[in-house]
Order: sequence, then structure tokens, then C-alpha cells
Amino acid sequence: MSKAKTVLGKDLMLFANGKALALATSCKLTVSAETMDTQSKDSGIWTDKDIKSLSWSGSSDNAFSADKDVNGYDTLFALMVSCALVDINFGIPANASTNGIPDNGWTLPASSYAGKARITSLDLNAPDGDKATYTVNFEGAGPLKPTSAEG
Repeated sequence: MSKAKTVLGKDLMLFANGKALALATSCKLTVSAETMDTQSKDSGIWTDKDIKSLSWSGSSDNAFSADKDVNGYDTLFALMVSCALVDINFGIPANASTNGIPDNGWTLPASSYAGKARITSLDLNAPDGDKATYTVNFEGAGPLKPTSAEG
């Protein structure tokens, strides 16, 4: 058995409605379980838990761009105020490159974690003497599912 290969954080990207979020510096995907107590007299001194529900969320930290043709703050703002569902994919772009963004932009991952979500917060930060940034947070609206090129 060969040694597992690590994936660098720079290679994983968050896509919203089929386009990578522009100028991302960090992104995150979280899957959580809400539990309920199932303890009974038969449990002894240890608590028993069962999973009540699953949820997921995602976030991305990005440099701000005023370019109209990027999937950035303005696009996300319009999606948030319209309360629209957003198609989310989290994975390595199909055209991953070490030479920066490809001419035609990043393409959706062949394999990813995918689901529909709502934007729950969008923070724009413009510190004096530094680059403007924004952070977007998503909460899943339904299941998060692995997708793959094989099926």
C-alpha cells in the first residue's frame, strides 16, 4: 500500500452556482450532527446519544474585487438579498494548475461535495492601509452529497 498524498489548502476551492469564488484566501466546509439523549436506566453512568439531524455549512474569506465579471461580493450580495438558494461545490477544480488561474477560469471539480445552501452572512472589511476583504457564510438547505466523475 502506498503512502496517502496530502492535498494543499490552496488546491481546494468553493464554487457558488458553478463559478469559483474570486480571490479566495481561505475556505471551509463543516458537517455537524445534532444529537439527542437516549439514556435510560440500562445505560449506567454513561450517557447515550443518537443523531437527531445532520447539517452542513461553508465559508470563504476573499480579497475584494470591484470587477463586474467575477463571482465576488456583488454577486453574493445579490444572491443574499434575494434569499436565493445557491448551488455549492467544494473540491479541487477539474483544471487545477500551479500556474495561477487558467485563461477560461476554474472549472467545477470532477469530484466534490455538493449541495444547496443559503447565504447567512456577508461581511465586507475595508481596513485603512490594507486590502479590502470579505467573508461569506453559507448554511446548507438539504443534504450535502459527494459527487464523482465516475458516477
